[in-house]
Order: sequence, then structure tokens, then C-alpha cells
Amino acid sequence: MVTASPPQKNIVIIGGSCAAMGAALTWGEKALESHRLIIIDVKSHFNHVFAFPRAAVKSGFERELFVPYHNLFGGDDRKGKVLHARVTKLFEHHVELDREVPEFGTKVEFDYLIYGAGTKIPAPGRLAAETKAAGIDTLKKYQKAIEEAERPVVIGAGAVGIELAAEIKEHYPEKHVTLLHSRSGYLPRFKKSVDVMTYNILKKHGVKQILGDRVILPEQGFPLEVKPIEIHTRGGRVIQSDLAIMCIGMTPNSQLLAELSPKSINSDNKFVKVKPTMQIQDDQYPHIFAAGDVLDHTDVKTGHFAWVQGIAALNNIMTLINGGSQEDLRPYVSYDVALIRLILGNKEAVMQTNMLGPLVTAGSWIAGRNIPDNIYAARAWAWVRTPLDEEHADL
Repeated sequence: MVTASPPQKNIVIIGGSCAAMGAALTWGEKALESHRLIIIDVKSHFNHVFAFPRAAVKSGFERELFVPYHNLFGGDDRKGKVLHARVTKLFEHHVELDREVPEFGTKVEFDYLIYGAGTKIPAPGRLAAETKAAGIDTLKKYQKAIEEAERPVVIGAGAVGIELAAEIKEHYPEKHVTLLHSRSGYLPRFKKSVDVMTYNILKKHGVKQILGDRVILPEQGFPLEVKPIEIHTRGGRVIQSDLAIMCIGMTPNSQLLAELSPKSINSDNKFVKVKPTMQIQDDQYPHIFAAGDVLDHTDVKTGHFAWVQGIAALNNIMTLINGGSQEDLRPYVSYDVALIRLILGNKEAVMQTNMLGPLVTAGSWIAGRNIPDNIYAARAWAWVRTPLDEEHADL
């Protein structure tokens, strides 16, 4: 007589970006029979956002940047599933969805949860598009506008703004490209040499750089359309342009958690507060963890740190599932090291790395070699166990 397996409980991850990917690949190697991993994201594909600044300028590889989740768990639904829906409400032990999904309907119960909802930043750094086709369409709209513009201005010089300005000027050297930034230097979390190298590469490209001045934003912002505009700054400048692209502002997607657990939200910046164990700072919900860009944390908000935070949260969840106590949970060890690789065109880059031990800055001779058009999107396809080739690229 065959004994039926007991029903599995769910570990739910809200958000399907790098925090979820790190957790999912770790789970794939040591999944527990008692639980399965359920990732919920409104997007149909993993977005390889690292290449979006380039893909907003250059065409031909957009489809490679939207990676299908379907084989993330190797087709084993007892290990995990990815649900394409938007979480509309978070409860203590279940979430509600905005649409019916097979097996679950509009309600997914969970034993544990990782809140990895990330942040919002303006396109083309992140896209609101929910499908691959819509994402590609958005990137092509940026390509068309940038191609038609003669005097594009990029407003905001975080990593996306810097990379976008460099890509535009390299691909269209005849255009008058301006990068406008409110700070007096670039990327203050990093070594001064990152700022200096970045400034000099942009200068070599021919990008006009205006630092230490803030744009007076129109109430509705700047639409993605090519037409004569004047951009006014608080310093009294008037910049003549025909296309303004906003690359400023990061907003945490913390509202769902805030409704359930207001005390776990930093009231000043709306990011999620966590304990060293990656549990949210609310003792009423020891089974809810958080990871990724949505955290109020000293880690730089990059895919690398989201990835390792997701793994840390999952490992502690597995400890609890295996009978461990709160005292058995391991604190997430952040080295508080700022790591980055800025890709500034086909052959130029700036990198801050500790690969060889000490934290150092490297320029294009090291960091700018052999960068593929899709900015290493093949790695994301490998994560989901799907070849990046003609047979699969349109999945």
C-alpha cells in the first residue's frame, strides 16, 4: 500500500528579482520535502535590468533581456513554482492576488515569507511592463526617441543615468548629450577614484556634464517625446533640449508590508527594517523575512547584495523548518563593501572590486574587456536552466 505524501507547506517570496533568484537556486540544491518555494511576481519574465540602459539606445538583443521563469525549478512543481500575479494584500499567513492562478485561485497560503518586492526607479532603469512583448516595446520606444533627438539630456547620475549618457554618446557621437546631476560628484558610496574615472570617460566620450545643480521638474515630469524644451535648474541655468530622460528617484515597494506591520517600516524613508537574521523588525511575525533593494540596510542596492540577502533569509527559514530555534539562526554578515561595475559603452567601464582582496578601482583596461551587447544576459538564462539560443530566445 502506497502512503500518500503529506501536503506541502509554502515558502512564498514576493518579487522575482535577484533576491528571489539567489534563494531559488539555493533551494534547488537542498529543497526540503515538507515545503516548496512559491515566487510571486507580476512580470512574466525575469528582467535583466543590467542591460536596460544599453537596450534603450541600441537594438538587436532586447529579447535576450527577458528571461522565462518556466524552468527555474527544472519542471519539478514539488520544489517550487513561479506565479504571475500581483499581490494585493498581505496577511499573517496568506497573500491575496489580483487574478486567478492555477491551483491557488486568488489566495496563496504560506508557512514562511520573504518580502523581496524591491524598489521603483524610472524607466529605462526599470520597466513597468508586465510581459516580454511589452518590455521590448518600451525599450524600442526609447530607442526611437533617442535616435530622433539631437540634444538629449539625462537627468540624474546614478548608475543608470551615467551608463545611459555614455551609451547615447558612443552610439550617436554627433548628438549633443548632457548629463545633469544634483551632486558635485558621482556615486558617493564608492571611492573617489570611481568618480574621477567616470568623469574622465564621459568627458572623453564628449558628454557635457553639469554637476551640483538640480532640475526644476515640471509637475507631470518630462514625457518621452522629442520636441523643443527648456530645462530650468535651481542654479539659474536654462538648458535647450529636445528630449529629457529622468533617471532620478528610488521608491521602496514596501506598502504591502506596511499595512500588515507598520513597525517594520522606517518612517523616514519607507524602507523595510530587518533584524540581523533577515526577519522583519516585528516580533509578531517571526516567520516573515525580507531581502533585496527594499531593505533599510547599509548594503549597496545591487543585484549581488540582493542575491546573498535572499540566500541568508532562506537558510534561516530552513533552520526553523528543521526544528531550530531563534537562537540557532545565523546573522547575515554584511561586509558593507561597495562593489560596482559601470559599463560606459562597448569598451569603457569602471569597476570597484575586492576580488583580489583589498578594495580597488579598475578602469577600462580591466573592467571594459569583452563586454557582450546583452551585458552577460546569458548568465540569467543559465540560472533558469534554459539555453540562450534561437530556439529559446523568444520564450
